[in-house]
Amino acid sequence: MKIDAESELGKRAKKVTRDDIADVLGKECKAKTLVEKTGFLSQYWEDIKTSFALIRDWFNGAYDKVPARMIVSLAGALIYLVSPFDLIPDWVPMAGLVDDAAMLAFVFQLSKVDLSAYRRWKMAQQEDEGDMQDDA
Repeated sequence: MKIDAESELGKRAKKVTRDDIADVLGKECKAKTLVEKTGFLSQYWEDIKTSFALIRDWFNGAYDKVPARMIVSLAGALIYLVSPFDLIPDWVPMAGLVDDAAMLAFVFQLSKVDLSAYRRWKMAQQEDEGDMQDDA
């Protein structure tokens, strides 16, 4: 079975609203549990964590150096991951998460530059906070 991640993402992304983005931010623990339960999704965990952080910082107005379409794509992929009802339902042994992995792989490849830029920005923010604490 061939998974057309690009087509599926396009369909899902068109339906993502700001409320959906806010809702997905509350599902990081669910994503972590799912990744821990299925060993093969663990290869995406760092990008998943970064995506949650990026979306949160974008949503709160702290980080705006990413196109809104990328936020929608990342949020769409995370919604797809945590939703039990997608192209292949998650309750189908192994196959149920193959489509989730395909979606994550596709979106993380698309967003590689944006995720890297965000990671650099986040590290700089943390260094600045550390400098301020040292000065206090």
